[in-house]
Parts: sequence; C-alpha cells; structure tokens
Amino acid sequence: MSYSAALAGKAVLVTGAAGCIGAWVVKQLRDLGAIPVVFDIAENRERLHLIMPDADTVIWELGDITDFGRLLEVAEMHNTEAIIHLAALQVPFCKADPVGSTRINVMGSIHMLELARQRGITRLSYASSVAAPAMGDNNWLATLYGAHKICGEQMAAVYWQDWGVPSIGIRPAIIYGPGRDQGMSAAPTIALMAAEVGEAYTIPFTGDVGFVYVEDAAERFIAAASRSFEGAHVFDLNGTPATVTEMLALLNDHYPDAAIGATGDPMPFPAEGNSGALEQLIGLPDCRPLDAGIADTVAGFQAAKARGVDLAGMYQHTLGKTP
Repeated sequence: MSYSAALAGKAVLVTGAAGCIGAWVVKQLRDLGAIPVVFDIAENRERLHLIMPDADTVIWELGDITDFGRLLEVAEMHNTEAIIHLAALQVPFCKADPVGSTRINVMGSIHMLELARQRGITRLSYASSVAAPAMGDNNWLATLYGAHKICGEQMAAVYWQDWGVPSIGIRPAIIYGPGRDQGMSAAPTIALMAAEVGEAYTIPFTGDVGFVYVEDAAERFIAAASRSFEGAHVFDLNGTPATVTEMLALLNDHYPDAAIGATGDPMPFPAEGNSGALEQLIGLPDCRPLDAGIADTVAGFQAAKARGVDLAGMYQHTLGKTP
C-alpha cells in the first residue's frame, strides 16, 4: 500500500502548521485525501494562503503543546490516527528565551510521545534538525535549539525502549521554497522572493549549504507517518549540497537583472550529501536537484501572485520578522 492510500480519509494531527514545512504538510495531506487537524497556539494561515487556494477550510484547533490536557482533548475529538510534530522555536528564539523555548521544544515533544502512548498511535514523525549533529565533537555551532533536538531524539528512543512507541525523526538541512521566510537560514528563499518582486537583497552568509526543497521535506514527514515502523529512527535529510554562489547563478537564470548578492561567513552547520537511508525505509526517490527546486519556487511565487496574493507586501512583511 502506498503512503497516500494509507492515510486517505484518516485524521492526522499536525503541529507547527503555521510554519513552512507544516503548511506544505497540510497541503499535501489534503491533496492525498487525508484530514489534517492543525493544533497551534494561534490561527495564522498566512503561509497556507501562499501555497493553497482553500486554506480557510483546514481544521484548525487552538491550543498550546505544553498543555497536555488540551492536546489529548483534540486528539480524541478528531480520532487522530497519526501525528506529524513540527512545532518548535528555532535558533534565535531559543537564544532570546532559553526557558520558554525549552518548555515548547522539550515538553512539547514529550507530550507528542505521551499522546501517542496513551492513544495507541503508532504512526509518528517529528522534526529534529541539522543543528542536532552539530552538538557533537566537531567544529559546528552548538545551540540551545540543537540541544533541544538531541533531547527529543533521546526521549523518542526511550519511549520505544520502555513503551514500544515507534517514531521517525528527520533532521532537515536548509529548507527553501515558498513559505520559508523566517529563521537564520531563510535567506535563499527570501532572495528569490525579492527577485520576483524586483527588490534588492543580500544573503547574509556564503559557503556550502545543504538545500532541501520544502515540498520534498513535507513528503518525507508524511510518508514517515503513513504506517508504523519498528523502532525509534533518526535520519539526516541533507538534500542537495551546493554553494550559495551556485544558488545565486541559478536564481540569475530566472531573473537576469536581479540585484541579489551574498556576503558573510559560511553557515555553521554541516552540508553533506544525502545518504538515501530515509528514502530507502519509506520508499521515496531522492530529493529534487537544486535547479528544479528553484524553478518550483519561482513557479510557486508566480502562481500565488496569479491568485491575488500580495507578494510584494508579503516580502516587506518578511523583512520585519525576527531573523
């Protein structure tokens, strides 16, 4: 049975759906005939409106992932049969609020595992990060966010060991594509949006990057939650390693007159080739190459404009967000 058939007609709890990957997970679940049930602290459909025409019809339950009682109530109300946990505060937010971010990133993660245990849910995927392996004995940047992600992986391992709760954690590298407009690594997508609306922009880093197109990432989280996999797995998702210079050359193929550049130090996280281990387990082909992903990003922005989305206004709003 394909992963699409396995989820058709079933309710899937999605946290972090207001974010970039989460919005694409919701869109793809709807396209597959599944029933995404969004659980989020606020109702923000901005990224969903960017990528899908029927965002207002998505089930959206308000709640805090640190409130286990509310989480359990929603899961029971909708009879959810799978969980895709993406909600987290990223690097700059963790640095700004160490205690609050730990509640969300660590307690939120254990609540998802406990929800699966109490409800007997055996289909669970969750987002770790490329920041997790950076916490080892290496030259990469150690962050509180990375520590949270390591903690989540280890908690998932214990939930499998002690209670038989299976899970798949995925560590995406640098996500790009429509909807990626916040976080320290969002700059390549913001650059593409700037080029589309005729604005100048400078990417604040250079060097090697592991580029993962957001739709490929979303597809992997969905496939990983489509059936029960024995064990508590963790996989890197490195996508397509390339330099920022190579990315800019591809951008210029679409926007020859764009005033887009890059400066600064390389990103402080690894940029390695994809091993294919995750794809082998869940039965998917490798991620799309960077040129295809950039072409799809451009097409996505242009389709949004054709639907009446104010992309220029969205770009200005993006510049005002926390990095």
